[in-house]
Amino acid sequence: MKKNFTLSIVFFLMLASVFAQERKCATMENLEQRKQQNPELERKMQEIEDFTQAKIQQMSTEMNRIDGSIITLPVVVHVLYRNSTENISVAQIQSQIDVLNEDFGRTNADADNTWSQAADTEIQFCLATVDPNGNTTTGITRKSTTRQDWGTSDDMKKTSQGGVDPWDTSQYLNMWIVPKMTDSGRTILGYAQFPGGSASTDGVVMAYNYFGRTGAVSAPFDLGRTTTHEVGHFLNLRHIWGDGPCGYDDFVSDTPASDAANYGCATGHTSCSSTDMVQNYMDYSDDSCMNLFTLGQKNRMRAVLEAGGARRSLALSDKCGGGGTTPTCSDGIQNGDETGVDCGGSSCQPCQTGVQYCDSQGNNINDEYISRVQLGTINNPSGAQFYSDFTSTATDLSKNDTYTVTVTPTWTGTVYNEGYAVWVDYNQDGDFTDSGEQVWTRSATTTTPVSGSFTVPNSALEGETRMRVSMKYNGIPSSCEAFSYGEVEDYTVNIVNGGSSGGDTTVTLTLNFDNYPEETSWSILSGGSTVASGGTYGSQADGSTLSIDVDLPAGCYSLVMNDAYGDGMCCSYGNGSYTLTDGGTTLASGGSFSSSQTTNFCVGGASREAGTIVASVYDDIFKIYPNPAKQTLNVSLNGLEAQSYKVINMLGQVVLSGSYTDAINVSELNNGMYMIQLQIGEKTKTKRFIKE
Repeated sequence: MKKNFTLSIVFFLMLASVFAQERKCATMENLEQRKQQNPELERKMQEIEDFTQAKIQQMSTEMNRIDGSIITLPVVVHVLYRNSTENISVAQIQSQIDVLNEDFGRTNADADNTWSQAADTEIQFCLATVDPNGNTTTGITRKSTTRQDWGTSDDMKKTSQGGVDPWDTSQYLNMWIVPKMTDSGRTILGYAQFPGGSASTDGVVMAYNYFGRTGAVSAPFDLGRTTTHEVGHFLNLRHIWGDGPCGYDDFVSDTPASDAANYGCATGHTSCSSTDMVQNYMDYSDDSCMNLFTLGQKNRMRAVLEAGGARRSLALSDKCGGGGTTPTCSDGIQNGDETGVDCGGSSCQPCQTGVQYCDSQGNNINDEYISRVQLGTINNPSGAQFYSDFTSTATDLSKNDTYTVTVTPTWTGTVYNEGYAVWVDYNQDGDFTDSGEQVWTRSATTTTPVSGSFTVPNSALEGETRMRVSMKYNGIPSSCEAFSYGEVEDYTVNIVNGGSSGGDTTVTLTLNFDNYPEETSWSILSGGSTVASGGTYGSQADGSTLSIDVDLPAGCYSLVMNDAYGDGMCCSYGNGSYTLTDGGTTLASGGSFSSSQTTNFCVGGASREAGTIVASVYDDIFKIYPNPAKQTLNVSLNGLEAQSYKVINMLGQVVLSGSYTDAINVSELNNGMYMIQLQIGEKTKTKRFIKE
């Protein structure tokens, strides 16, 4: 058993080892800052330590050890980002939750028998499903920022400093994800606040590329163990070497003494007359080397979560949909024996049959919603959704030409007081409120196609601008509360004028594929007609390069790059790109886009000529129908292969799952809104549907 020192002695020299090398975490430095700001902190932490040691002593007998009682901690993840890469995906966030549950539950695949004291901590984690206001949540918040380096001063935890204020820290484990952190010129992977600190800054912080094990992660810290390490600090664990030389203590009896941090994977390294436990999550080893907490560390973490512990309220939190609070018929979530949200079961009013919607006056509207827009014709395909997905190719709008927009709805209701509108940002100032830019409006209708036309004026500026298409309607599922849904989507358009001349030209399209060539395709359009195309490229190797020559007569064209999954060619799954060249001249280039990216170009001495409209075409990865569904939900997958599916309720609970099938039996589900999630390779795609 290692020698115990009081906290005051440990803190006195704790920085010497940490600053000597490149650091994996800055928790101890952050603690020192907190102590300087709050002289009472050291006393409070000593009280927590005294309680912890007493609790561990109580646990030391077999009859008092806490086994078989899993504590689940609700997590909220605040993502601060500057670009799409730093705005990490839900899949990357979920992968981190999975890592935490595996590491704390000792179910991690790399667990081995090197250390007999390795233990299941019986602590688990879940993304919160209820926010502080009682509303349903994904447990994720996102905020765009221009700041890259956030340091370790807790700015990311303060809205006033450009960050995000924490959710109630007594009920949520707050995690902040930032683009970068440095301290004295050294990269910081993450840091945490120990129990006892201020509630306004409580939680853990990680850089985006050290969070999770999929997506934008950077080796050798790419398996999610940075967060495992920091959550260990959050639950009162110290670095395994005690932040000092031999004799300094991490307050855990079954971890061997060590004189300093270990890096890489220094298995067999000996210090303080014993072999270092370099595989422990609280060392500084690479992610692939770490694989255990000990029984002593388990007891220390559990102590702060038990009755009287500093984080007891977090252990009792019900923000994942569980907990000990009694469900009510007005809490906005489906719980207890309710068969819908705040309805059904033994206590609440019966749920309404079918799927009921209401207008802003509370009048019932049983209807479906329009969900797709095409410039030229706006149609609603099978499988209408609440939330619309839009895409568009760039469109040439010629001065003095007239264009028509048509809406063909499939609504079956009769009460509407909203409608449709189109704007064109003719002066390219990004503001659609200028006079004359709302070019078309129509009232909502149930079944009759609605059309409107507009003429592009001579005063319109030439070049890329935006067209905005808006649809608005009223309705809310499951209850008759006044609520208004609105949909607004932008299209890229080009205001053009001119003519063409010159000879034939050979252009070269160079494709640098990401890890999914089977998702990439392209086409070259002239006046709305396809003159050349290619893809997808399932036979190409991941990360390979392909060059394609295309002969084009003199004229003006549009290059349309498509990605079947909707994440472009860069940068989440490889670093892909494309370039279109005419000899030494680059006509188009890119790689970071969603479903499609369009660039207009001219060859053979041509200049941009007045052209016809190029209609938007939306290629869904998958469609679902009928929606609402009663017995069977049909799935139509476009161009890709799915491995499995999950059906998830609005509490985030998986209610159905299995291998991919194009017909899913949903007859046993309760009425309400659900999400279906398809696993497509390493990626997932999700759509909402209604069971009635």
